[in-house]
Amino acid sequence: MKVFSDIAPTPTPFTFSLHSINDCDSQFFYPNQLSIIFIESGLGSAKINDKHFNFFGPAVICLNEVECLTISKDKHFSGKILSFVPGAIKEYFNFKNLRDLDHSFTPNDIGLAIYLSIFFQRFPNYVGYVPTSEPLMKQFNKLLTDLLNYKSSLNCVSNILTEILSHIKRLVQSILSLENVIITETNFEIKDVLMYLHNNCQQKITIPGLSKQFHVNRTTLSDKFFEATGETIITYLNKYRIYLAAIMLRESNYSISSIAEEVGFNDTAYFAKLFKKYMFHTPSGYRQHYVALCQVT
Repeated sequence: MKVFSDIAPTPTPFTFSLHSINDCDSQFFYPNQLSIIFIESGLGSAKINDKHFNFFGPAVICLNEVECLTISKDKHFSGKILSFVPGAIKEYFNFKNLRDLDHSFTPNDIGLAIYLSIFFQRFPNYVGYVPTSEPLMKQFNKLLTDLLNYKSSLNCVSNILTEILSHIKRLVQSILSLENVIITETNFEIKDVLMYLHNNCQQKITIPGLSKQFHVNRTTLSDKFFEATGETIITYLNKYRIYLAAIMLRESNYSISSIAEEVGFNDTAYFAKLFKKYMFHTPSGYRQHYVALCQVT
């Protein structure tokens, strides 16, 4: 089990640690710390305590001080692990007053505590894991480099961690806004199908092709998938593609046609039609709305 027991205690509350994931790592548990696992590449199956999910990079996983991540199946899994104590954000933050949202908190404290809620709040479609985009992962890596460069400045550490948390909080909010995009618990066979869809969503995917890939009758495959997810395979795939597109619209300057192609749509008009159906905005309208919200906040 990978445990950060080798971190020496310090008299300040501004402890943080940054490490690369090793090939042999299969369990991650960081008592008395908050941890973010940045998955740069790879895919697999995992669980946080007793909650199962599929993962694929790029993505982030947020663990609180009592959660253990176990990787049960992975392929080309790589990334970084950032662990820190709550006091790295505010010196008087601790696990108890963050969970209780202490009544003595200032409005600024409450705003920071809301960012930290990504470690404590769990929902059926958010167990601590959330996919991200390549542009945002590059931004995370830049911020992690900055964190190491400015580790001697307590204010800089706090500000950089807060910026990282703000990005992740927006990702979590987006995943909660689109129900049934990610399934956290289902049977093993369908988990493999979901993993395949996630990892190959940029490619052309058909029911006959999936049937051949998994050596199962297409009717049986479709019926089992619907039973497990409540969606047809194509509807699920399209929702998932739109979800990824929404992240890219928010976190990158890529053109709409480039984003459509990146998530698996050859027809930009059809992409725009589906995007409006699921996100209630056109792609350009969604991007403008998000930029406006950021300017207000």
